[in-house]
Amino acid sequence: MRIIIAGSGGVGGYYGAMLARAGHEVLFIARGEHLAALRARGITVKSFAGDFSLPVNAAPDAAGFGEADLALVCVKSYDTESSTPLYEAGVGKASVVVSLQNGVDNEEILAARFGRERVMGGVSFIGSRVQPPGVILHTSYGNIAIGELDGGISPRGQALAAMFNEAGIKCRLSDDIRRELYAKMVWNVGFNALCAILDCPAKVAVEFAPTRKVVEDAMREWVAVARAAGVPLEDAAVQKNVDATLKGGEVIPSLLHDRRRGRRLEIESFNGKAAVMGRELGVPTPVNATLANITRFFDCRYGEPPVS
Repeated sequence: MRIIIAGSGGVGGYYGAMLARAGHEVLFIARGEHLAALRARGITVKSFAGDFSLPVNAAPDAAGFGEADLALVCVKSYDTESSTPLYEAGVGKASVVVSLQNGVDNEEILAARFGRERVMGGVSFIGSRVQPPGVILHTSYGNIAIGELDGGISPRGQALAAMFNEAGIKCRLSDDIRRELYAKMVWNVGFNALCAILDCPAKVAVEFAPTRKVVEDAMREWVAVARAAGVPLEDAAVQKNVDATLKGGEVIPSLLHDRRRGRRLEIESFNGKAAVMGRELGVPTPVNATLANITRFFDCRYGEPPVS
């Protein structure tokens, strides 16, 4: 397949490298020092599952690449809409646009831009980051789930799932991707803001009983919000996410990684989103609201305006 990786950071860089290694024609869209490194030295993946390096095609946008079979969107959620001009030249009538981003709103934004018929939803479970430019450090997991926005199993979904699995990326085809997106948020609201505040990996946050309670309380609030929104998450999702974190490798949540690098944080797609939806749906979310407010302090220091 001809594939565009829109956002070649820790997530897009890893999945793009795996697809390129499998023989697919992959264009990595990147910028700055990361783009320069990809062009000069190719991409290197340092993974707990095995290291590898390979030359890649990298550019600041998709101009001249032609129509892609797949555009894999891995940019930060706050860049979902603004980044579409970087790769829209490669999205044709037969292209599929799949989001592997954080949050629950990205697919609808992409559908408004490219047409609902071209967009599929996706979730990624991975611990990875750029360190240094041109190098992807892969520390845990690396599996995804994809599905049609309106549910059900489609032939194109089956074809994409087969492609990912053949490339060594464990992919599950979901008939209810909206539920998958809300289920992933359980982990995100529990760990992202708290770890950014504490400056510690996710596992460390749950190994200490008092902060583990904060994690669990934030998760329970989101489960209640999801149910009020019509997504039937189970209470067991809280313990499941805590147990998986304790058993997995080191995971540096994306908010902590961005905070350490002085970058804008995705808090409005995590605990901020939980608090907003809670107000709209009449569900109390004091833990999520507090975590969001504390985390916004870092964005103000980095030049982002506070959110009222």
